[in-house]
Amino acid sequence: MTFPWLALGAVGIGAVTLAAAHLTRLHAVAAVAGGGCILLLHGWFYFHYTSDDAYISYRYARNLSDGLGLVWNPGEHVEGYSNFLWVLILAALHKQGADIPFCGRWLGFALAVAASAGAYALARDLTAGGRGRMAGVTAVLLLAASGSWALWSVAGLEVPLFALLTLGAVLLHIREHDRPAVPVSGVAWALVAMTRPDGVVLFAVSGVFKLCDALIRTSGTDAQRTAAPARLVSLAVWLAGFALIYVPYFAWRYAEYGWLLPNTYYAKVGTGLDQYDRGLRYAMQFTQEYTAWLLLLVPIAIASTPMRRAPALYVLALLVAWSAYVVYIGGDSLLRFRFFAPLLPLYYPLVAAAGASLLGAVRDAARQPGRLLAATALLAASAMFAVTLQPSADGFGAAEGRAERQAVGDRVDVGRWLRANLPAATAVALVPAGAIPYESRLPTIDMLGITDEHIAHRDIPLGEFPAGHEKYDSEYVLDRRPDIIILFDGLTGHAWTRSDYDALSGVIIPAIIDMVTTPRLFEEYEPRAVELREGKWLNLLVRHGAEPVLAKTLPAP
Repeated sequence: MTFPWLALGAVGIGAVTLAAAHLTRLHAVAAVAGGGCILLLHGWFYFHYTSDDAYISYRYARNLSDGLGLVWNPGEHVEGYSNFLWVLILAALHKQGADIPFCGRWLGFALAVAASAGAYALARDLTAGGRGRMAGVTAVLLLAASGSWALWSVAGLEVPLFALLTLGAVLLHIREHDRPAVPVSGVAWALVAMTRPDGVVLFAVSGVFKLCDALIRTSGTDAQRTAAPARLVSLAVWLAGFALIYVPYFAWRYAEYGWLLPNTYYAKVGTGLDQYDRGLRYAMQFTQEYTAWLLLLVPIAIASTPMRRAPALYVLALLVAWSAYVVYIGGDSLLRFRFFAPLLPLYYPLVAAAGASLLGAVRDAARQPGRLLAATALLAASAMFAVTLQPSADGFGAAEGRAERQAVGDRVDVGRWLRANLPAATAVALVPAGAIPYESRLPTIDMLGITDEHIAHRDIPLGEFPAGHEKYDSEYVLDRRPDIIILFDGLTGHAWTRSDYDALSGVIIPAIIDMVTTPRLFEEYEPRAVELREGKWLNLLVRHGAEPVLAKTLPAP
C-alpha cells in the first residue's frame, strides 16, 4: 500500500467515524471502531515488521518458558531486557504453545485498540461541559493516524502494554482526585513500573500531585481542612499499594541481577553533554514531526476556559517530565520515536481537550452558530490529522524503512540457518544481538553490551553515535574465544575477503570499528562465507581451531 492510499483510506474512515458518532450518539463505540480500522489500515505498512530489539525480549521469554530462567545465555544472569511484565506475558503464552513473534504482534495490536478506549475516556475527563465526547473521538482518530503509534503497536516491544497501563493509572488518579475512592492507582503504577522501570518517573509525578493535593487541602476552607486527614491517609494507602507490588519485584530482580537498574540502562546511558544534546535533538525532531508544540495550547486553555484544570495540569506534567527524561537518556536510535510512542495516548487527548475547550470558549464569547464552530473544529482536527499522518510517508515507504525491514528479515534467515547447520554449543559474537540469537538459539556474546554485563559497565563517553550502539570491548570478546564472529549481519552479493572487512572501519558503530582494527582478529579468525540464497552470502569469521564441523559447514572462500 502506498501512502496516498493510506491517507485516502484514513480520511474516509475518519469521516465515517465522525458521522456515526454524531448520528448514533455512541461516541465511544464509534471512536474505538474507527480508530481500530485506521490502525489496521495503517498496519499494512508495519504488520510485516518486527523490531530487531524485540527479539531480545523474545529470547528471554522463551528461555523462561523453557525452564532456563530469565537469562540471555543459560547460566548467565544479565538483565538485558527492560520490560519485565511484557516478557512474563510472552513467556506464559509460549508455555501454552503460542508463537512468540506472532503474539508480540497481535497482542500489541489488541492492546493498542484497548488504549484507544482509554484515550477517549481521558479526553472526556479533561474536557468540561458537553464537548468531551467529540474531543474523545478526535483524540482517538489522531492517535490511530500516528505513524509512531501504528509502528510500535505491532513491532513486538512493550509499547502498547506500557501505554495502556499508564492510561489506566492516569484515569484512576483523576477519579481519585475528583471523589473519595480507594486509591488503587498505586497498584496500577506498580504494574507500569514493572513493564518499564522508567515508569517510576511517571509514578513520582503522580506522587507529587497527590501530596500537593493533600497539603493544599490542609490550608483551604474548613470543609477542605476537614477532608485533609482523609487525603493524607489515602496517600499512605496509595504508596502502600505501590510498594506491596513493586518492592518484592525490585528485591527479586536486585537479588537476581545485582544492579539497581537494568543492564540496558548502563549500556545506553551516560552523563555527558553530548548525550543530552542528542536527546534534545531527538525531542525537537519529534516536536516538529508530530506538532508537539500544540501542547502550548494547554496552558492557554487552562487559564481561559472551563477546561478541567487539575487533571489537565497533571497530564501535562506527566508529558513534560517524560520528555525531560528522554532528553536526559539521550533519545533512542530506533525508528519512529519509540520512547515517545507510549505517551501519545496522553498527548492526543490533552491536545484534543484543549482545542475543544478553546473553540467552545470562542463560541460562547462571540455567540457563533454551532455549525460554524463545528466546521472550525473539523478544519483544525483535519489539519492536525494530516500532519500526524504524514510521517508515515517516510516510514516504511522510504529507503530507510525498506532497508530496516529487509535487514530484520535477513537476520531471521541467518539465525534459522545457523540453528539448522551448526552444533548447539557453537558460540557466536555479533552486532547487533536480536533476531539472529533468537532464531539460532546459540550461545551469544552481544558486542554492544545490551545483554553483556562487562561491556555495558565500561566507562565510555556517550552521545556521539546512535544510542545503544556506542559501547564495546574487542579484547574482552576475543578473550572469550567465540567460535564465530559476525560483524555484518546482512546478506551480501559476494563472499567477503579481508579487504571487505577492512572497509568496515568506516562504519558508525564503534564496536565494529574497534574489532576490525584489532590485530588479534585476523590472527585468530579467518573469513568464511556460505550462500544462503542464490547470489546472497552470509559472511562470518571462524576461529582457528574451532570445532571441525564448522570448517566443513563453512568452507573457506
